[in-house]
Amino acid sequence: MDNDKRSLTLRGWFRLITVGLMLLILLAVSRLMWLEWRQLDRAQQGQQAVARLRLALVAVEMVSRERGPSNSVLGDEVPGGNPVLRDRLRKARMRTDLAFSQLHAVLAEPRSDRPYLHARERAEAYRMALQLARQRVDQLAATPKSERQPTAIREAVQGMVALVPMLTPAVILFADDAHHADPSLATVVWGARRAGELREYAGLLGSLFTPALARQAPFAPEEVAAIHQVKGRIAQLHDLLEARAGMEEPTPAVRAAHERMDQVYFGQGQAFLRQVLDTGYAHGRFGLTPAEFAARYVPLMEPIVGLRDALLLEAEQRSAAVQTTSRCTLLVVSMTTAVALFLVLVMLRMAFQRFVRPLSQVSSALHAMSAGDLSQPLPRPQAQDEMAEVIAGAEALRQATQARETLEQERDKLIDTLRAQSATDFLTSLPNRRAFFETAESELARAKRHEFNVVVMLIDVDHFKRVNDTAGHAAGDRVLVAMAQTLRNGMRQGDVVARLGGEEFVALLSYCEPDDAVRFADRLREAVAGQWVDVGDDMPPVRLTISIGLADSNTHGLDINRLLARADDALYAAKHAGRNRTVLAEPPTEA
Repeated sequence: MDNDKRSLTLRGWFRLITVGLMLLILLAVSRLMWLEWRQLDRAQQGQQAVARLRLALVAVEMVSRERGPSNSVLGDEVPGGNPVLRDRLRKARMRTDLAFSQLHAVLAEPRSDRPYLHARERAEAYRMALQLARQRVDQLAATPKSERQPTAIREAVQGMVALVPMLTPAVILFADDAHHADPSLATVVWGARRAGELREYAGLLGSLFTPALARQAPFAPEEVAAIHQVKGRIAQLHDLLEARAGMEEPTPAVRAAHERMDQVYFGQGQAFLRQVLDTGYAHGRFGLTPAEFAARYVPLMEPIVGLRDALLLEAEQRSAAVQTTSRCTLLVVSMTTAVALFLVLVMLRMAFQRFVRPLSQVSSALHAMSAGDLSQPLPRPQAQDEMAEVIAGAEALRQATQARETLEQERDKLIDTLRAQSATDFLTSLPNRRAFFETAESELARAKRHEFNVVVMLIDVDHFKRVNDTAGHAAGDRVLVAMAQTLRNGMRQGDVVARLGGEEFVALLSYCEPDDAVRFADRLREAVAGQWVDVGDDMPPVRLTISIGLADSNTHGLDINRLLARADDALYAAKHAGRNRTVLAEPPTEA
């Protein structure tokens, strides 16, 4: 039968329903919050990727910018370049190194995907190639201008140009990271990449003029071919950026940057380049040194960088806006959920307090009453209804049970008192003879199991009859009480002391050897002899002595009657020898 199996209680059912309802609400809310949290995380990752893309594009820009001062030094009349040009080149190189160090720190992060490893590998190759390209520029610039061959200049310029493709994998990597993290950034990031590429080709176009400007001669055929190729790529990139601007409504900042690029670089800049190109196609007498060309041309490229930065800023602002929206949504959902849960919990708590808890408390109290526990409180009725009648009936049952329990407790207390009195000497409050024998039998059995020695000590007050005769029985009682207190204070923990009757006391010393028992008995005897006992009734205090007889279990066995008999013999010997002394029972003589 299943009667012993207790089914789920009403309180348990209510808790189960509450937990289920809370879980359903939390599950729905958790799904919504997880989606928003994922959107927030993607936006944060996208913003980080855009920041890294900015570092990569700036590193490309800085190495491209370094070509201007390098070209100026290569075309200068003074070997190694005049101090102004050398200082300009030194600062450009410092900017390049700083930008690359920031990019290199990002590429040093622990990632194992193939594009990331490829970008880091190409960045390491860039570091070595940059040193070689700079050495080539410095070595060529240190020679007299007349000895600088056009081929050598083109090779030095090409060495600087070849650095940019080594950083392209990093640009592609971080652009892809931004696109994968937040697809809404795809067109903006794409535009920023195209603007950075346009800046590179615009700088490359200026670098292609360096050999002709340095020798003040027309363009060589291979230079013309390279110039036309780069111009074609610049036009293509410009068309792509124009097409991108028409695909979506740009922000005011991006529109203004785009218009400024068209006005400055593709307006003023292209007009300036046509003049230089026409001269290079004709006689080659430019009237400009490479440094003067760079001073006029480089500022015209700045709007391209401005467009790039505006697009990157727009990407970062989009990510920031998504993060703000997601955070606000998470906050609203959290607050709404908290309010909803609070209201649900309030209603459930009201139902619990009104119905479930009173019934559960009454049930628990009745169950405790059946087990004899009347301490469980009953609920207070909240209204005069059926619940109040149930509570009143349970309270009446508890009062009746409590009255019966009170009678039973009083009976048990009386029995315990009688049992204690039967085992305690009424005068000295020490265990009496019967209690001593019960305890001694148990302790001797334990001594037999654990093989340790015990000593029985019989104590008798010397000349006690004289105290009774001279001072009265009340004084004798005072002496016995004082004697019991001294014995109680003098015993070791675990020892048993009792009053056998009259002025005779007995003690059982466990784990005690005979010599130790003798010393212990002597100390006890001296303590008794050294104190005065107030016997009252204006009688002078008296000083007592005791005689002690000892018997140990190693010598006389573990029978309490035998030990008491031998201790009694020793006590008699102590009395016979003059009292106030201790005697240890001798071993039995062999027949």
